[in-house]
Amino acid sequence: MTPENLARRRPVWAAMSDLFLDTETRWEIPFVARSCAESGYDDATLERIFWIEIFPETMGNILSIFGEWRALDLNEAALTGRAKAGRMPWLRRQLWGGMVRSEWRSVCTVVQWLRPLDEFQRTQFTRALHLCGRYYFETPGELPFGISEKEIDAVRELFPDAWGRYEPVCRSMLLKSEASTHDARAAAVRKLCANHPGGANV
Repeated sequence: MTPENLARRRPVWAAMSDLFLDTETRWEIPFVARSCAESGYDDATLERIFWIEIFPETMGNILSIFGEWRALDLNEAALTGRAKAGRMPWLRRQLWGGMVRSEWRSVCTVVQWLRPLDEFQRTQFTRALHLCGRYYFETPGELPFGISEKEIDAVRELFPDAWGRYEPVCRSMLLKSEASTHDARAAAVRKLCANHPGGANV
């Protein structure tokens, strides 16, 4: 892999690996998708990078009872080797791929929304999606910690459009044990959108 290709790969590797952290990763989906969209890789290449390069390198973290909750220390030599070999870990993907499959499908969906946007629009829409996800995936009835009114106001007009698209994506990532909480979670996001009932033309 050339230095140029490696430099292009690094931010994608780093973003994808965040899906394997031992913490709440679902509200980070928009940021992972933005890195993928900005890489310029097509859908097929992103699939290969995720399942052939990143998945075998990082799946151990979600299987471990002592998983890392901060950025993973990736082995670039191993990642590059897998990229050259191009072998899909079918058995491991069948056994453990379900642990991240819904999150990865969600990333792929959001990538399609972000690709046509310019840099400013992409940044703003990513933030709006992230905030909707934070409100949705927090414990129902509890407001997300560490979000300022300034941060909300900066993208508030985008919330109706963002949530209109993102609600089914978020719902698809709920665990079976969380399925009955969808209405309460969605209500929290609708409250966030209440001051701007009109959609945004993005």
